[in-house]
Amino acid sequence: MLSFFILVCTFICLVFLFIWIQRPKNFPPGPQPVPIFGNLFQLNIVNPLKDFERLAEHFGNVYSLSFGGSPAVVLTGLKAVKEALVIKAADFSGRPQNLLVSHTAEGKGIVFLDYGPAWKEHRRFALMTLRNFGMGKQSMEDRILGEIEHLVARLDKSAGITVVILT
Repeated sequence: MLSFFILVCTFICLVFLFIWIQRPKNFPPGPQPVPIFGNLFQLNIVNPLKDFERLAEHFGNVYSLSFGGSPAVVLTGLKAVKEALVIKAADFSGRPQNLLVSHTAEGKGIVFLDYGPAWKEHRRFALMTLRNFGMGKQSMEDRILGEIEHLVARLDKSAGITVVILT
């Protein structure tokens, strides 16, 4: 009786897992993922590019995969990539958000911030500050080239000698 109860509970949990990993609406077609692992078992670890090509032949140039519990859209072919990254750039310019990134960035910064008004404001401020410090100016380029010449001369002088760098 107890084994039957455990079997029924396991079956119910598996059914809920398969329902839980349903594709979001308006998501491209793709292979059915396995609960918890997604489509990881369907990809060859040594050469996953062949598997991506095989999936593109079966599902088309735009298809979806699930890596663990995270759904992903895969684009193959120049036409699909160009449409996504050039023609519909604003729709595809977001960043993936997870708990670690959200906690670390706290909605600030440029790298982890999702594309939107806050990102544009941070980018504008960073570029303005860098320009104030000389980015893109000829005088700064001359200074950098002078430092590079000094560094190359120092490296040429110490060629073949073990150099200990103290920081």
